[in-house]
Amino acid sequence: MSREFSKDEVKEAKKANRKRRPSVFKNEAVIIASIYWVFGALWIILSDRILELVIPNMEAYKHLQTYKGWFYILITTLMLFFLIRDRIILLRDENKKTQGAYNKLSIAHGELTTAKAELVFQKELTESIINDAPVFIFTHNEESMISLNPFAQKMCGYGIEDLHEKNWIEILVPAEYRDQVRKIFKGIRERKQLQDYEVPLITKDGFLINILWNSTMMSSREDEEGHYFVSIGVDINERKHYEDQIEHLAYYDRLTGLPNRAKFESEINEQINRNIQGNYFMIAYIDIDNFKNINDSMGHQVGDLFLNYLGERLRDEISEPNSVARLGGDEFAILFVRMLKDEVLLKLEALIQRISRTWTIENRQFYISMSVGVVSYPFDGTDSTTLLKNADIAMYTAKREGKNRVLFYQKEIYDNNARQIKMINNLQYGIENEHFVLYYQPQFCLKTGRVLGVEALVRWIHPEEGFIPPSEFIPLAEESGQIYMLERWIVRQALRQKKQWELEGYGELEISINLSGKTLTSTINFREIEQILQEAPVNYEGVVIEITETANISDVDIVIEHLKRLRNMGIRIALDDFGTGYSSLNYLKMFPINIIKLDQSFIRAINENSVDMLLIKNILRLAHDLEFYVVAEGIETQEQLEFLRTGSCNSGQGYLLSKPVPVEMLNPLLMKDFYAVNYKE
Repeated sequence: MSREFSKDEVKEAKKANRKRRPSVFKNEAVIIASIYWVFGALWIILSDRILELVIPNMEAYKHLQTYKGWFYILITTLMLFFLIRDRIILLRDENKKTQGAYNKLSIAHGELTTAKAELVFQKELTESIINDAPVFIFTHNEESMISLNPFAQKMCGYGIEDLHEKNWIEILVPAEYRDQVRKIFKGIRERKQLQDYEVPLITKDGFLINILWNSTMMSSREDEEGHYFVSIGVDINERKHYEDQIEHLAYYDRLTGLPNRAKFESEINEQINRNIQGNYFMIAYIDIDNFKNINDSMGHQVGDLFLNYLGERLRDEISEPNSVARLGGDEFAILFVRMLKDEVLLKLEALIQRISRTWTIENRQFYISMSVGVVSYPFDGTDSTTLLKNADIAMYTAKREGKNRVLFYQKEIYDNNARQIKMINNLQYGIENEHFVLYYQPQFCLKTGRVLGVEALVRWIHPEEGFIPPSEFIPLAEESGQIYMLERWIVRQALRQKKQWELEGYGELEISINLSGKTLTSTINFREIEQILQEAPVNYEGVVIEITETANISDVDIVIEHLKRLRNMGIRIALDDFGTGYSSLNYLKMFPINIIKLDQSFIRAINENSVDMLLIKNILRLAHDLEFYVVAEGIETQEQLEFLRTGSCNSGQGYLLSKPVPVEMLNPLLMKDFYAVNYKE
């Protein structure tokens, strides 16, 4: 790149060029004249003498004098030609060099002019940015303010005269940030600059402005240490506002406004990280019992109203240093700080008593109760994940043990839960690998002693643990949702066996299959069972579906619809465990039932000559009047059998008649008369 020349240098170059040109021409003329003079002088002196020596004849000599003049003219002309030509060539080259130098000077002058204009533009632009840009621009040292731009003056309410010879940090920076600011500038002196740090300023009217700063140390003769700082800041109040909103969305529940799980876990971790001797706190994990009933009957909007109501109640009941949070769904948690177990128990029992009342909306009333699991730090866990997990285990145990109660976590609870988890896993493995078999318990006609039908009962033969009673895995399957898959397998196997009996000539043999309340209230899972039934090539009049009176039926209307669809196929419906629930007569009225099965608890009371015997007689009379077919369960003694026979009970089953047996042991029973052979096992 060419060197830049000043304006004065360009002028001097032009002047020197003008001076140089005449001197060049003058010197060349002197040289030519001198050469011509020397040649002429030598010609005059030497030409005649040479001719005299060469030509002694005077006449020839005189004749040659004329030619000598013409020869002189020729020689001098050629000499002048070559001399002038060479000088012209030299002058032309010199002129080109001079013109080239001049052109370079002109270009340099143009570049210089452009650069000067650019500098003026940059200066004006910088001044415009400083004066008009919506940023804070401070020039300062640690003690005094050297300058601040108009925007900073407008936002802060201070002019440079207000801060001149004053400690600007004491005026503009909040007290809690002043030591931090001094440390920051001390660090900038070491590192020369610092980027993206936040320090707020206080305006003249007391308003707080959050600012993101970038500071650089500059050299100056004004500062006694030879340096000053240029700090440029951006107002981030709006950004901080959005950050606060985002943080609230991230750490607080949108429905109730309570802290969410993430915030609650953060509070737990803060308590854990406190270096206090004897650090101790407790966590209560709360779940609303039967909250699903509100959602299912009134819709999720009403459910949200209830959760909001409950959140307000919990917020009113819990005060600092304790805190309450919504973990999700209908689950809440309370953090009790430095409270003893008895104190927490009293607080929770009082809380349950005040909240566990009837909640009314749109003329509908819902009874509210809570199941609570409690853990303590550090005895039940040393991190938030373990503590919440164990509190959750204790809460679900409280639900299984009757709901509406407080249960403190114990190691035994964890062990039981671990066993349940293991059994759930084994249950899934057993379903997938067909470790289950069907046993069949015969149902005898109490008049003739002949086998009229069988009840299909599932049995689990575990490859390592052996026989596992249904009382252990059926409730767990219902709780885990595995009951759907298990019942589909049971229905397929039972119908396959039903078809086999029909092929063997036992077409009139009825088969009873149990369906859980979960399947009956689940539209999707019921349709899968319905499809299995429809695809089975059996006589549907010989199929009985048993529903349990004590089953948790949350949507009666759906169950009625599903049972009617089964009845329309020709399938009969039996109400199992009749008399053990609170809705026996209502179920008889609402559900399309054909058969009622007396629970074995009634049958056992026959031997005791108690009031239950009178109840059984009246139930049998009522059943016949309503044209229900009656099956007695759990017949174990001859006395029970005789009482039921004389009471006109249609059929019965029990260990006196036959225990549940595999299919290969059942076939011989189909050909026998119980009364004839007095079969008993």
